[in-house]
Amino acid sequence: MELGETTLVIALILSVYAIAAHIFGIWKKKNELFDSARIAIIAIAVLLTIASIWLFNLFITRNFQYEYVALYSSLDLPMVYTISAFWAGADGSLLLWAWLIAIYIAMIAVRGKSYDNLIKHAMPVILVTLAYFLYMMLTVSRPFRMLDFIPVDGNGLNPLLQDPGMLFHPTTLFWGYAGAIIPFALMIAGIYLADDTWTYRARRWALWAWLGLTLGNMFGSYWAYTVLNWGGFWGWDPVENASFLPWLTLTAFYHSTMIQERKGGMKFWNILLILLTWELVVYGTLLTRSGIISSVHTFGESTTAPYYINYMIVVLAATLILVAWKYNSIQSKKVFESFVSREASFLYNNWIFMASTASVLWGTTYPLLSEAFRGYKVMVGPSFYNQVNVPLGIALLFLMGICPLIAWRRASVSHLQRNFTMPLATAVGVTAIAFVFGIRDFYAQIVVAGSVLVIATHLVDVSKIVNRQKKLEDRGYLKNFSKAFWNNRRTFGGYLCHIAILMIIVSAAGAVVYEKEGTFNMRIGDTSSVGSYEFQLTRVDQYMKSNRQVTAALFDVYKNGELILTDANALMYYYARQDNTNVKPMAYRIGLDDLYFSAQAITPDHATLKIKVMPVMFLMWLGGFYVLILGILICVSTVIPIRQRRLSADINVKESMKKMTTESVHDI
Repeated sequence: MELGETTLVIALILSVYAIAAHIFGIWKKKNELFDSARIAIIAIAVLLTIASIWLFNLFITRNFQYEYVALYSSLDLPMVYTISAFWAGADGSLLLWAWLIAIYIAMIAVRGKSYDNLIKHAMPVILVTLAYFLYMMLTVSRPFRMLDFIPVDGNGLNPLLQDPGMLFHPTTLFWGYAGAIIPFALMIAGIYLADDTWTYRARRWALWAWLGLTLGNMFGSYWAYTVLNWGGFWGWDPVENASFLPWLTLTAFYHSTMIQERKGGMKFWNILLILLTWELVVYGTLLTRSGIISSVHTFGESTTAPYYINYMIVVLAATLILVAWKYNSIQSKKVFESFVSREASFLYNNWIFMASTASVLWGTTYPLLSEAFRGYKVMVGPSFYNQVNVPLGIALLFLMGICPLIAWRRASVSHLQRNFTMPLATAVGVTAIAFVFGIRDFYAQIVVAGSVLVIATHLVDVSKIVNRQKKLEDRGYLKNFSKAFWNNRRTFGGYLCHIAILMIIVSAAGAVVYEKEGTFNMRIGDTSSVGSYEFQLTRVDQYMKSNRQVTAALFDVYKNGELILTDANALMYYYARQDNTNVKPMAYRIGLDDLYFSAQAITPDHATLKIKVMPVMFLMWLGGFYVLILGILICVSTVIPIRQRRLSADINVKESMKKMTTESVHDI
């Protein structure tokens, strides 16, 4: 048998063994079975690593006897894209997903201290999923299927996928997809064991998965911005939506767990959100691999759709049955005493995220339903999503500004006046100044007001935290701040994430509301203008680069008569293998503006192109790639030992009470 498939077969056998070892270990209470299962889990990770390295090797050596390699690579494909062809198709993507899941659970298995009762019950859920994926890779989605002949060359990679974004966008998304199985499995184990601490454990894993989904969506946005010829960063494409949906539910979960941790409430909310997250992850996989929708992101026709659908149905049914069975043990405490309170703000947060999820899911699924029941597809355009999600986004923006300062349980009038007078006054004042300086669009004004309110309330709360530290031990402002930061890393990290999201919202609003654009047909030496910028076409170049012919229109850019940029490019790529011509947009940042060049046609002496001036777009990438990552890393660094001890103490008390009850019965 071929090496790749051999490793998959052995990994499947070990997965089945590890499932059985966990089940019998729980039943017979034998730690030896868990120890052997942990060894099997580590071996599975090693085997899938070998399989993945082998597939990389097949691509690098251009072994076209393997069907998957022949489909997605060619002799003239640059090495960097030859490597990324690993996950260019459905079969390799499934291997990547399974490989990452195996690495995650191997990390848990290696850390023996973390292999407690909750993990012992959660691991079979993960292993069943992994075994199912391995079965699919051995039957209907085979990355190591061999041809009866050796082709001279392969088909090559889709030109749209020959971009650096191909290295980062799919891999980070699958990082998030693989991570999402851990909170789901912990949730199932927590329900079965009536152990509410599952949310604490799941929250940290959810944060890592959320980071992967966030980066995946950000890389996808940047890829669309710099590759697709429409000058935008989010087009509500069905497969864009597929990766956005679990991000919405996971974001809601991360916030609502605070109520369960602090107050013992919102238990059903947390179960629902994690169930939806995992179901939407699989649903997104179904969309991108089944060929049931039309998108630049899809992988074409596939036979795997029924397998994903059946898996989703089984997971949903099994979870609902488990919830019904353990219903009495997962009752939430009553925590909502007022509609104006911190607890209520988390509930409103969930409503907003669920409303957005429902609208995006409906818009994404409706074309499929219309085709199934009416015989033709009715596509849902961006206007539908914007009409629903822009108001929801604005509501979320203001809620983000209110939540840090509103009181727990019940907010009195005096409390509201004391905490919100200055932030509201600041927001109104800055919005008025913005109006004077020309920001008069209604939505732009709303974004300015909401953004200032968010920043003001976060600064006020940070100052309160620092002042509390000062009362404990006044060691000077910098030391007080650093001590307060260290002791409240989750709060500070969360606030950085809020600021990052705020930067993304501001950049999106600025680019959409205040962008200027023009389409020009220019000869060499001609000058055109957009806004305060002038663009002169200086020359047209043509040259070969790797496997494509590049045609470039070059411009000098002037502002107020001053030369500020030379040799700005508008590019077109011609791929002879696919007989395909693609536009390669280029964006240049000048001050607060992005200058966006998108060629429509280029000849030896003239060019037709679209030019856009998009303000504050840099905030999107700065916030999404740097501030957000920093905030998440700060959050992850927090262990919260006090709460962890308290939860452990509660469990010990419950176990002691149960033991005492049992002993009393025996005495009788």
